Amino acid sequence: MTTTERTFLFNVGVVIYNIILGLIIETALLILLLLIMAKNMNLGESVFIQILLPIMLLAGLILAIYISNRSVSWFIKKFKLTDKLSKKVLSHYKIDDE
Repeated sequence: MTTTERTFLFNVGVVIYNIILGLIIETALLILLLLIMAKNMNLGESVFIQILLPIMLLAGLILAIYISNRSVSWFIKKFKLTDKLSKKVLSHYKIDDE
């Protein structure tokens, strides 16, 4: 298998992982918001929730990107994939060489 083929399969795996991770984080944040709203029924009608929802979704997206970058970097390092993947892909991740 060539480096290009391995890089392609790696990228497909990372895309699927990112989608699943993003859905898990955003779902958890929405459930947290629903639990907060269940405590106070009038909170759902307030401007606070209308402002909080987009900010919370953006924070979830940023958190998912951060976790994904760290975990994929760990995966590359753990399974010693630096010589098996394209240098262009490796430049996107922080990999500490030891």
